[in-house]
Amino acid sequence: MAYTLSNIVMKNYLVASSSPLTESVERLRCCYEAGFSSAILKSSAEYVRTGTGYGRKVVYVKDGYYADASFEREILTLEEGIELYKKALNHCSSDMLLIPSVSASSLEPEKWLNSCRQFELCGASLIQLDFFYLGTLKHDERFYEKLKILLMCLVQSLDCAVMPKLNLNFDPDKACNILKESGIKTVSLLDSMREIPDPNLGLHENTTSYFGGRQLPYTLKYLKVAKQYGLEVCAGGGVTSKNDVGVLLAAGADMVQVASYILCRDFRAVEELLDNEFCSNIPSEITKHNPWCDYENGEQCEKCGACAPHEIK
Repeated sequence: MAYTLSNIVMKNYLVASSSPLTESVERLRCCYEAGFSSAILKSSAEYVRTGTGYGRKVVYVKDGYYADASFEREILTLEEGIELYKKALNHCSSDMLLIPSVSASSLEPEKWLNSCRQFELCGASLIQLDFFYLGTLKHDERFYEKLKILLMCLVQSLDCAVMPKLNLNFDPDKACNILKESGIKTVSLLDSMREIPDPNLGLHENTTSYFGGRQLPYTLKYLKVAKQYGLEVCAGGGVTSKNDVGVLLAAGADMVQVASYILCRDFRAVEELLDNEFCSNIPSEITKHNPWCDYENGEQCEKCGACAPHEIK
């Protein structure tokens, strides 16, 4: 069976989600060695970092984990994103597609278009549109009208393909209908769940997301709607086993995104999610690299808690 995204042939069905797995060249090399067919880079946006943000904090719970981080910690500047993409192209084989991811906190087409054009000029054939921060704009009564204008502008102005990543605040039927009407072929599912955690965990209410098995039903809900509109789907969110990968593929997913499953183990766990025909059976020393950070390569430890014993809260 052939697996594709926007007519780009993939070597298997597994995609590394935009996450700590894909925020450095070292970890992108690990994604390649581990067997991912493609990797969606950490999102970048056209902004100037002011240094007023705060770092990452991870707290494990019984069915997953919470991750808390400010915008300035989680979103690369456009310059950083382009530099990461260019360097990764030189270190990763051509049979792992690198997919830049761009973000913005506005529906105005200009910033989205400029970011996409910058990556297109670097050779990107497919770009993810990270709509995570657009959820706060849902109060605008013209939200879906403006979203359609944005998407049509990008489709008409770019030579590369774009793949919107839907936000859980979006109505799946309205959003997928707009994607179809705008000429979008491929959609990325699904964003993390914003949750208000136990205040005793010391996490920020407005910047904390949940990752884990409770995401899967939402992913399946949006996947079903997307397929009804004839969209190609790169689905993920809530994968906790190879069986979950099979469930998504059986429900119509064209490709499956994974991050948390690997972050809670290590890069070698990729083969646990692949069919035997896609496994190399050749252990690679590089895949023992910490999936959360590059601390062992000399970078300063952020003390985010991701590497601490998985204490159940």
